[in-house]
Amino acid sequence: MHFQRLFLLAWLFVILPGTCVRAQIVNIEDKRKGFDSVGWYGQIDLGGSLTRNINQVITLNGAVRVDRKGRRQSLLGLADYRLVQVSGKNALNAGFGHLRYAYYLNDRWRWETFGQMQYNEQLRLQLRTLVGTGPRLKLLSFDNNRVYVGTLYMYEYDEVADGEIIYRSHRLSSYLSFNLYAWEHLSISNTTYYQPILPDFRQPRISSVTSVSLKLTDRLSFNTRYSITHDALLNRGLPDVPETTYEWVNGLRYSF
Repeated sequence: MHFQRLFLLAWLFVILPGTCVRAQIVNIEDKRKGFDSVGWYGQIDLGGSLTRNINQVITLNGAVRVDRKGRRQSLLGLADYRLVQVSGKNALNAGFGHLRYAYYLNDRWRWETFGQMQYNEQLRLQLRTLVGTGPRLKLLSFDNNRVYVGTLYMYEYDEVADGEIIYRSHRLSSYLSFNLYAWEHLSISNTTYYQPILPDFRQPRISSVTSVSLKLTDRLSFNTRYSITHDALLNRGLPDVPETTYEWVNGLRYSF
């Protein structure tokens, strides 16, 4: 009975609208996966729709990830693209690519290095490039539940407004992340980032992401994610770009 109710709730989420201005931060924490054995793993997400009434609405989304799990190190590669077009005009056009390497110092500590590129047409973010490195600590671990904290140094390069404005920033990227299993088929995760510009801590970027995953079969699951970001930096140069942006995304995922 409980599973039937949750299944119905999942499909209600699927048919509810969930497209908003895309957040500026890419949450990597909810994209991590635990693997029991050494090897390569992959995952593909694809979706799209076409609606014709007064307007023609086209939506496309796709994502690819590749994981390499080793005994003392791991590699994660991600790519994501989303488009919402209304009568030939883009209401959403954003994408990113991310590569992360981790070396396991011991069971609780690891050292990570990453690079990322992204763009967001609606936020007038033409290009954002990130490189960073720092430690990650497994704070708590029981059954399949995990709590992590991390503090990394990050260099950020932003081109906005068709390259008219360029920001170069040194940032601290600190986060608290947890992944909890409410029951066998349902998991809930949250990550909150705090990213101030160094050495000025007065205008930090703050972001929180919450994800819920409902497993329908061994390989198919329903996922919903809500994220919100506050960042005054872009708004300072571009008053038409809001300081706070949010996103609600629903979809199905097939894993292999």
